[in-house]
Amino acid sequence: GDTRITLRGIRSLTGNNQPMLILDGVPISLGYLNSINPNDITDVTILKSASATAIYGPDGANGALVVTTKKGSRTKPQVSVGHTVQVERVSYMPKLQTQFGSGSSVDVFGYGVYDPIENQCYGDEFDGSLRQIGRDAPDGSQYLTEYRALPKEKLRFWNTGLTNQTDVSFSTGDFYLSVQNVLIQGIMPKDVNRRVSVHMSANKEYNKFRASYSINYTKGNYDVTAGSSFGNGRDYTVYWNLINTPMQIPVTRFKDWRNDFWASPNGYFNDYYSNPYFMIDNFRSVGRTEDIFGNFELNYKANSWLNITYRLGATISNGSAKSTAGALNYSDFAKASGKSIAQSGDIVAQVADGISNTSRINSEFFATIRKSFGDFKVEALVGTSFREDNTKNINVSSNNLAFPTLFNIIGRKGEPGASESNLKSRLARYFGKVSIGYNNWAFLEGTASYDINSRLAYFWDFDFNATNFFYPGVSASVILSEAIPALKNSKTISYLKLRGAISKTGNVNLGVQSLENTYGLGGGFPYGSLVGYTSGNVLRLPRYTPEFVKNNEIGFELGLLKNRISIEGTYYTQDNTDQIVQVAYSGATGFTSALLNAASFTNKGYEFDLKLTPLVKLGKVNIDFKANYTNQSNEVTKIIEGVDQLGIGNGNYVIVGKPAYTFQLTDYLRDDQGRVIVDKNTGYPTVDPTIKPFGQTQPEHLLGLNLNVSWKDLTFSAVADYRGGAQIYTGNLGTGMDFSGISKRSAQNSRQPFIFPNSSYWDGSKYVDNTDVYTAQGGYNFWSQAINTSANTNYLVSGDFWKIREVSLSYNVPAKWYGFAKNAIKGVNITVSGRNLFMFLPKTNEWTDPEFSNTTGNAQGVSGLDNTPPTRIFGASINISL
Repeated sequence: GDTRITLRGIRSLTGNNQPMLILDGVPISLGYLNSINPNDITDVTILKSASATAIYGPDGANGALVVTTKKGSRTKPQVSVGHTVQVERVSYMPKLQTQFGSGSSVDVFGYGVYDPIENQCYGDEFDGSLRQIGRDAPDGSQYLTEYRALPKEKLRFWNTGLTNQTDVSFSTGDFYLSVQNVLIQGIMPKDVNRRVSVHMSANKEYNKFRASYSINYTKGNYDVTAGSSFGNGRDYTVYWNLINTPMQIPVTRFKDWRNDFWASPNGYFNDYYSNPYFMIDNFRSVGRTEDIFGNFELNYKANSWLNITYRLGATISNGSAKSTAGALNYSDFAKASGKSIAQSGDIVAQVADGISNTSRINSEFFATIRKSFGDFKVEALVGTSFREDNTKNINVSSNNLAFPTLFNIIGRKGEPGASESNLKSRLARYFGKVSIGYNNWAFLEGTASYDINSRLAYFWDFDFNATNFFYPGVSASVILSEAIPALKNSKTISYLKLRGAISKTGNVNLGVQSLENTYGLGGGFPYGSLVGYTSGNVLRLPRYTPEFVKNNEIGFELGLLKNRISIEGTYYTQDNTDQIVQVAYSGATGFTSALLNAASFTNKGYEFDLKLTPLVKLGKVNIDFKANYTNQSNEVTKIIEGVDQLGIGNGNYVIVGKPAYTFQLTDYLRDDQGRVIVDKNTGYPTVDPTIKPFGQTQPEHLLGLNLNVSWKDLTFSAVADYRGGAQIYTGNLGTGMDFSGISKRSAQNSRQPFIFPNSSYWDGSKYVDNTDVYTAQGGYNFWSQAINTSANTNYLVSGDFWKIREVSLSYNVPAKWYGFAKNAIKGVNITVSGRNLFMFLPKTNEWTDPEFSNTTGNAQGVSGLDNTPPTRIFGASINISL
């Protein structure tokens, strides 16, 4: 799945907060990161400071990942061949109850009653007896199974994922070529992905000229289960259907739904939802992606102090996807028997086709000057760039095909669904940087950027001044270990540097054509040959300013004992103003909301990095240790006059005086001591319908640990990290599981009445601690009802975690082991590794991995069953250098 990356928190309340990607000097979309072969990368530099990224343009407001790929070497020709195999297993699933089976009602004594056709699990306790599941077959036969929990069935459902990856590279002189082929069979049964990538680069020098190029082509094909159960309004996802299957059902027994009546849609036990194996086969998504990105650079060394460079970069992405739903006609017997899913109607064949094309052309021309004046060294850069982005999307669909297996839009009945979008934007920039160094210990640097952005242009009243903006920056540093003689000769302090920076960045948080209302097809149109269009309901202004960020930071770098110990610290603040937000607007104007430059918020944080290199050195044993810690926080200071909160979706809110982002959730009514108020007679709490702020979705504490141990040709490494201070909302997952009765929490107290924890009741004069009033029910009539599921705070849990991210053991095979081929083989490396090996969670989180979210956007911290579960990966690789 997609990954979200942020550096130093957020800079925009509603816009992009992910860093830019700079590949071989060319800024490209971060989405291309997954298309880069990791074996082609020689270096990755993370730039967190805005003063370091402002020169790259407005996308640098969120920091940057600077990636440098391999180039040809001037040694003899080199060939590298490698193969990697990885196996992937499900590592974590929600905690499930194993005490009760199918049912959705209670007897006169409040005990669960067994129902063979139910997916809800509020039946009686498992007793090992032989029970029927599902309805009778047409011939009167029944499917019988032991009435006991089968907790491993839900794990057995998932495949053991298998990845095979082959890499070949060739390098000689100024030329480099690599090819990678990856075949991925996922944990979801029948899901397959394949990726092929080719990377090539070369450079050539002639007198004062130097030319170089780099190009990468990646092609991907996939055939996967359609997300969100495309084509079937009755089911959710495969994962949801699996999780909400009663524990006594041998679900893996029902794979052959085409030939086995009990696995077929007509015979499957569940009256309300489909067999997951049927969903896998019937709802498919097949597609192809192509990514091409490259650059050409021409450099002219005019003299010893002046270099002139022209660089052209381009990215092109093409994608196509087809999602299909096969037709299914339920049998007359299934409909007549009362099977609910059959009575709701047959499944009609459906199709959705889409193609997308995106491109970016980036052209840069700049001059670099390097000159010394006595103890002063001056380096200056001045340049200009031009960028054009184009996006085209076409989608057609039909939810009513005439032929059950011909998935072609031409076979539709009625009007198709169709959409097309064509977007273009341009960005022209003028930028400069001047660095002055004195005696190699004092440094001063200034940057300036002047941007002209087409997204700020209003077509009907064009104003050039409204499309451009300026943002400067300045930084300074002093290396005290070079400036002060006592420190220069110190045996303890090897290096000491103080630094500081002040900068301003601007980011245009507007889509293409956001300054004008566009028209879309009106509901009910086309009507025959008559078409009708309706204007958007968002009030848009002809003038907007960028979202500006004022950045301040100070820091130090300290090396001790010949740099065996290195410590780096930074403190930063960010004032984020002119935030573009969409707020509610009076419907009497014809609009329901308005897009405004209005909000502001502040960020602050501190970062520490520790390196012990080596931590221990004993003979040939070398142990290195690295750690980094970040504390980050923010506060919303303003939205707009009269508005103190703003929803951005997914239960995330921007609230003045609180962190961005904060959950707004329902809770139970509570007394002044925070106890839940229950009814004195029923013991039931009352849900307060008014939403209130709870927690925050952004982690406050981030800690990373890295251990590296080497001995002779053997290297062991381990990476662990911690995230703390955030909360996650698991209601999308938890409410469904509580409703079905499969969750562990729904079986608390063995489904018997209980005293609601931390509760009180009104005794006629005051609220008293509840020690004697039990809930009237403790089973189906409590856990599956709104009295439980509509209180959002029941599913708000800590998002803290510890993870062992990766452990690897690498061995460089001694040449004597392949001495017979020493003239052909230059080196052999064997590596075994494990990723996501362990995850440690608070006891309150019995639901999911806190890093899993249903979006990569800003509204984080909400998890559900739209994803597949977390996995653990084991791999082995061999690389041979020739």
